[in-house]
Amino acid sequence: MKQKLSPAELEAASRVLQGLGHPLRLGVMQCLCDSEMTVGELQQALGCSQSAMSQQLRILENQHIIRMRRQGRLKYCSVRNADLLQVFHCLKKHLDSYFRMEE
Repeated sequence: MKQKLSPAELEAASRVLQGLGHPLRLGVMQCLCDSEMTVGELQQALGCSQSAMSQQLRILENQHIIRMRRQGRLKYCSVRNADLLQVFHCLKKHLDSYFRMEE
């Protein structure tokens, strides 16, 4: 890492990583990689209850990871900063390496 994070940035980064730190929230981010989706579409794609989806989306929204907009009766979700999705590339590389070590 070329640039060092300030103490305030380290604290903020920790909150973002905690915000991502749940399988369902990671699944939401993965679903939103290509385009925005409605809450119902996310719920169906991830096979969870409405209450579980609402809870996880609230956490992602509170950490400014996703944004939500209402259009009529539907709520649409999208990633606030597409650069954050690079985390998935890094995680995939790490997990590929990890699972190769396990074999």
